[in-house]
Amino acid sequence: MTQPKTDLAYLRSEKSKAEQKLRSFQHREKFLERQMSELNRRERVHRLCTRAGMLESFLVCPGELTDDQVMELLKISFRQPEVVLALAKMVHDVHECSNVQNPLE
Repeated sequence: MTQPKTDLAYLRSEKSKAEQKLRSFQHREKFLERQMSELNRRERVHRLCTRAGMLESFLVCPGELTDDQVMELLKISFRQPEVVLALAKMVHDVHECSNVQNPLE
């Protein structure tokens, strides 16, 4: 009769160990999600700063212009037919490149 208790105790022990592993992996998952979020944020900040620097390199006296003036300039620029077409082509090309499948697959 003592054998079933031993088996039950063993199973409870195994269950406890599995639950501890589960908690450990859940904590690891949360840590990795936070780390990914931080890396995505840093990547975005880097991209924004780089592109803002590019924009400022084309502006005469960028420090003297207001945000509204820069926005108006961008609106005017991006409404030009040549710019609209160039942007559409660039976006199309990016989508084409990302949809191309590897011929070896």
